[in-house]
Amino acid sequence: MRETLVTFGTCKLGYLAIETRKPEKWRDFNATLLDFPTSSNADGSVGLQIDGNRQRLIVIPGEKDDVQAVGLQMRDQTAFEELAAKLAAEGIPAENGDQWLCEARGVGKMLVFADPSGVRLEAFVDALPAEKPFASQFFADGFHSDDSGFGHVVLNTRDLDQAERFYCGVLGFAITERLKVRIGPIEVRGIFLHCNRRHHSLAIFAAPATRHLNHVMLQAQALRDVGMAYERFKRHRVPFSLGLGQHPDPDGTVSFYAATPSGFDLEIGAAGGEIDPVGWQERPLNRISSWGHKPSLRLKLNSLKALVANRLGLH
Repeated sequence: MRETLVTFGTCKLGYLAIETRKPEKWRDFNATLLDFPTSSNADGSVGLQIDGNRQRLIVIPGEKDDVQAVGLQMRDQTAFEELAAKLAAEGIPAENGDQWLCEARGVGKMLVFADPSGVRLEAFVDALPAEKPFASQFFADGFHSDDSGFGHVVLNTRDLDQAERFYCGVLGFAITERLKVRIGPIEVRGIFLHCNRRHHSLAIFAAPATRHLNHVMLQAQALRDVGMAYERFKRHRVPFSLGLGQHPDPDGTVSFYAATPSGFDLEIGAAGGEIDPVGWQERPLNRISSWGHKPSLRLKLNSLKALVANRLGLH
């Protein structure tokens, strides 16, 4: 078996950079529904704070509504250098982020490369702390983020096998669960990937899609904050993809999925379980929920539109 890079605890999800054609709508979305502290960066991006880091979500004005970069925080300089050596050995192009980009991302050093689908990955060390403690009128208890990183990011791909070879065979993530489920006429296959005790920091789905980013999840500390957020999103008529529900164990997260101004989903959840990654054996998964998470008409229609577009080669 090919030697892998990431040993448990050397890597975690650090940030998600989002490119959007609707920065003003993101500003209103945050002010009305989230109330996350913000910071302005030299490149015109806006950072959203959810914990002690300066920014976990980075909103960047641009020409598309999709992921711009996934930030992977390496444990230390040694892990960072090992990653650079591994990518070189695999023949995967990588370059160092310049000082301007590192300052915009709020990190000390960065290595930039791409996954097989073209999603930009930014491995980094030395994340800058926030100037003030996190505070939000809507999430008084904050969010769960520690040495296992923050939340998770789910990406779409047309070639799940190729993605698995990259994330597991090259970067060294391991599969927690392997998904195969039907949602209406659509079959969804996917892998949930861990690099520490968090159930998954990344997941890759093979399903009809028109963008790389499926959703980003934020894990609230208090279940109460999730319920209040669900009521607040309903009150402001934000479209849902999946209603309130709970994922099966060992994940167990209680959450809902709602549309962001860029069209991909924001999952807000709490009470998620953790795994012991040492000796973990991947498990099959044939349902997305123990209860709830009722798919909306919006989700079904968007999936059908994406299926038709994919088959016609429009995306």
